[in-house]
Amino acid sequence: MAACAALLAGCAPGPQPHATPAVPTAHSGNDISWPQCPAASGGYGLPLPPESAQLAVIGVTNGLPFTVNPCLAWQVGRASNMPVPRHAYVMAAFPTPAQLRGNKAQGPWPAGTRDGQLSNAGYAEAVAAVAAMAKAGFLPGMVWIDVEPHKPQPWPTSSPTHQRENRLVIGGMMRGFHDAGLPYGLYSYHRAWADITGSWQLPGVPVWATAGQDTPDKARAKCGKPGFSGGHVYLAQWYDDVRDYDMTCGTYAFTPLPIPDTPLPAPGPADQPRHH
Repeated sequence: MAACAALLAGCAPGPQPHATPAVPTAHSGNDISWPQCPAASGGYGLPLPPESAQLAVIGVTNGLPFTVNPCLAWQVGRASNMPVPRHAYVMAAFPTPAQLRGNKAQGPWPAGTRDGQLSNAGYAEAVAAVAAMAKAGFLPGMVWIDVEPHKPQPWPTSSPTHQRENRLVIGGMMRGFHDAGLPYGLYSYHRAWADITGSWQLPGVPVWATAGQDTPDKARAKCGKPGFSGGHVYLAQWYDDVRDYDMTCGTYAFTPLPIPDTPLPAPGPADQPRHH
């Protein structure tokens, strides 16, 4: 957490996990990450948020944990010139064998059990993201943990045991951001959340929900329903072929610590993914 401590020392603190910030309704903006980087940096050169944007959600990772968006500092700098709230999102994934070996003790859990090792590896994913944000001078008001399928680094989903282990990794990430003093929430969609976590219910954790490639009205409708994990939907997303769009849904309370594992309900209806 040294990187986070250095960052916090040089910036005004963002909302803390115990706070209940007053967030105006109907803020609208965009989320961006490596696809908005120039082609020479490995992106697609997609457009950045327009000057009219009221919110920016910046992807920290380059598609997988323990990687960095190659133009993170540039995107953070551009967003800093706009007087808008800035959030971050971080891709989560099940650790590879090498990542598990290298990070099995990099967290607060005993490393003598597989449960502890997986939780610590998730914690290390958060620590790596915090370090990347610190290097870019980025102190977001919120960090969204993005939980989706990844072909290059897949989540195991073939059994309840796998889903339980996935929850340990995600729980470790939540604890990592909590310990860094950063509010956190979850981005996913119903089908992916059901496959990866067994429809883990976390009613106290804020949700960023996507309507997929649809309309603002469909995204706005997400605001009045429980999210894929049972949490309050704070951000709603929709997208087209050019941009991802987001709108705030109102006020909410940040969760102080990850919710313990609970009995799991049946999977919910499918939705659509977006992030890379």
